[in-house]
Amino acid sequence: MALMLSCSYVLHELLSANLDLLYFLSLVLIFVDIYKNKRLTVKALGYIYLVVLYALLQIVLNDQIEIPRLVINVAKIFLNVFLFIQIKESKIPLPVWRKMAVYSSLLHVFLLAVSLAFKTQWLWRLDETVNIYQKTRLSLLYFEPSEASFHAALLVLLLVFFALREKSGSRNLLHFALIGANLVIVVLSAGMGGMFSLSLACVVMYLFYLKENFSTVRVLGLIALIFLAALSVLAVVNSNNSFYLRFNDIVNGNDGSVVYRFNVSFRVMKQMLLDTHYFGIGFGNLNTDTIHNTYAGFGLVDVISNSFMYALAEGGWLMLLLLAVFFLSLVLPVRPEEKILKYALLFFIVSYQIAGGYFTNPVNWIVYGIIANPYLLRHSRSPNLVPAENLPAAGVQSTGTLELKS
Repeated sequence: MALMLSCSYVLHELLSANLDLLYFLSLVLIFVDIYKNKRLTVKALGYIYLVVLYALLQIVLNDQIEIPRLVINVAKIFLNVFLFIQIKESKIPLPVWRKMAVYSSLLHVFLLAVSLAFKTQWLWRLDETVNIYQKTRLSLLYFEPSEASFHAALLVLLLVFFALREKSGSRNLLHFALIGANLVIVVLSAGMGGMFSLSLACVVMYLFYLKENFSTVRVLGLIALIFLAALSVLAVVNSNNSFYLRFNDIVNGNDGSVVYRFNVSFRVMKQMLLDTHYFGIGFGNLNTDTIHNTYAGFGLVDVISNSFMYALAEGGWLMLLLLAVFFLSLVLPVRPEEKILKYALLFFIVSYQIAGGYFTNPVNWIVYGIIANPYLLRHSRSPNLVPAENLPAAGVQSTGTLELKS
């Protein structure tokens, strides 16, 4: 099961971003739940009840809404919400999540080796038109290079967490080797959003780890890491490579991609909300010819490159309210011993969605489900969270939630 889920993670954008294989996984789980007891399906419908009502109101208020797009977008939200609830209520023990991170990373290692041996358009973007600083970027089997960076960075974060908890030297050698391979993917994909989010999340994780496991050796280790990081930055600056050139342009406000993601996107979102009296332009309707033509004068080129601004532009004040409630529901229940993992994941996923990404990417909702899961770190702080004899049986149990063996 862990291997199957790992394959789903690595290959879920193989067809396209709109035909995400994780949507089909969510559909399968819905059918299983309906066959069992309908509990999670009913709960997911309850979660998006207001979204459906609001979508109907948008249809009444805006005669330019393309209803098929609206229906598809609401359906995507429903599938993601169901996946979120499934992960939130699952009783998958921490060792299984470690296996999934390891298996996914091993698949990355295999794809990385193939991509270095055969530089094909299936694994690389060979003529980059968006990132002017690096024309050749690794994408593996993801929709675009930034998604490869995002997926590899998430695996690095999880592996760092498992390495901090692991007492076995041989296992940590594996962890560090896989961390290195995923970092190579992050660098070759040149995804600045993934790099920034990963750096921020690792700092958050280590600070909470240091607070929970304070010692002189660990403080000295942190100082050594800061020193190495400073040396690395100086090396990059002196090399005058593409990463430094882009970072320099970002700091000086000259990077077109960053300006579009924040300045232009905010201006376009604000105008859309004003024009619709804060009801939004309609779910799924931002990427339409009508909207593109209407707001081209405000700088809209393709879509708003910021997950939350995108959601607010389409969903108006309702999405603002729902997002505020959603994030409060994620943060408030986090117990002190869970902060090291859950706060790091929260900083990672939120900062990445601010930098870019897609609001309806199922991986976002899987991460949110992990953060909301009350069972994940309940048993103890030691690496051996669940005794073998107490592990639940594999499969989907009568509760309708996933319960897997390690």
